[in-house]
Amino acid sequence: MNTKLDILLVEDDLLSRLSLKSRLELSHKVTEAEKASDALALLDARSFDLAFVDLDLETKLAGFEIIKKLKSKNIHTVVLSGREEESIIEEAYLLGCRDFLSKPFTKQAIESVLSKYKNSQSDLLGKLKNTLMTNDPETEAQLKLIEQAVYGEHPVLITGETGTGKTFLAKYIHELVGSEKPFIHLNCSEISESLIESELFGHEKGAFTGAIKTKKGLMELADGGILFLDEIATLPLNLQKKLLKAIEEKTFYPVGSERPVKSHFRLISATCEDLKTKVKNGEFREDFLFRLEGFNIILKPLRERKNDLGNLVAHFLKQNKRRIVLSAEAKEELFSHSWPGNVRELQKVIEILRSSDKGIIEKADLAGLLIKPSDALKEKIDIAAVKEMGLANFLEKLEAEIVEKVLAENNDRVRKTLGDLKLSNNSFYRIMTNIKTQGGARVQS
Repeated sequence: MNTKLDILLVEDDLLSRLSLKSRLELSHKVTEAEKASDALALLDARSFDLAFVDLDLETKLAGFEIIKKLKSKNIHTVVLSGREEESIIEEAYLLGCRDFLSKPFTKQAIESVLSKYKNSQSDLLGKLKNTLMTNDPETEAQLKLIEQAVYGEHPVLITGETGTGKTFLAKYIHELVGSEKPFIHLNCSEISESLIESELFGHEKGAFTGAIKTKKGLMELADGGILFLDEIATLPLNLQKKLLKAIEEKTFYPVGSERPVKSHFRLISATCEDLKTKVKNGEFREDFLFRLEGFNIILKPLRERKNDLGNLVAHFLKQNKRRIVLSAEAKEELFSHSWPGNVRELQKVIEILRSSDKGIIEKADLAGLLIKPSDALKEKIDIAAVKEMGLANFLEKLEAEIVEKVLAENNDRVRKTLGDLKLSNNSFYRIMTNIKTQGGARVQS
């Protein structure tokens, strides 16, 4: 945190007080009080930004009187106590504490409290709305989940179509929880199945052909920070099981190693697919999905956020010193477009328009930039061929042609193709089996 806070620490146990004080003093000003009477005298004389208060001081539950005083002065109060009785915890919250931390406290718990305080002093929801440029009520409800997510360590699962801003949102959460912490990003669809395990877990020298030196895995590099797994739906089933175990135990073994590695990271995952449907189809592990879920954020496609389109267009138009304007007809064309590529597609279109030599953009200038998928399909589908082959056979042939084309464009990189087409491993190998059975092209998978 950049802002130095004025903190009151009320704790009668010397070791606990010195431990927390030494940690807080690295960035903040700390005033100590050993007794309730000392703390109340300090509060009569001055105010503080934040207070950490033990409940049992010179007398049992003497901390309750301090909490009342802190609430009257609107000071953010955190209880540190070994008390586990629900009635005591409930009373502390009713009296005005904002957080109740069980002793012994952890570094992560204290950092979470400080982050919560920092964000409570700013309009976090307003900042999120301005950052995503949205006034959509449903999207705002999702942003409130993000506001809650930054305070804890629970996993975050972001679901949305390609181009809706999943990666942007993951990075923004990282900025909110602490940009100085590691942020390790892996697109699961871009790494081959044979390499993705060593990429995540790391490997020892000589563990496999090509392992010329020991390499740390992404999970180890994410220790103390965030591991962001994009396109999580493409992760192979066998690796889901290994990753589940590593996440639960916070311990794993690099490939070829007998030495366990510990890593405590927060997991953020993203997908454009319906993971529950994939579970039903046997293409995704249910226990792994349970582990990914925590704060589940769903980003709406741009076609369902048409009221936000004007703000987004205005924002992208101003991302360059050169200014252009859109005619009424051009604006109407933009607003009627379905935006299958969502915000990413809109940004690309505006960038192309800004780089043109025209200052006033007309509807005709959008020709070729806005391709409507339905129109493209109508032009390419031979209805007579569908009738002759039957719909099922035609669709089987069509998906085979699409997979072969995208696979060739990706230089036979299967993982990249799975991600591009949002295909599961099972679906891909079914299609490839049909291709080979029919005498189609042979590709390396």
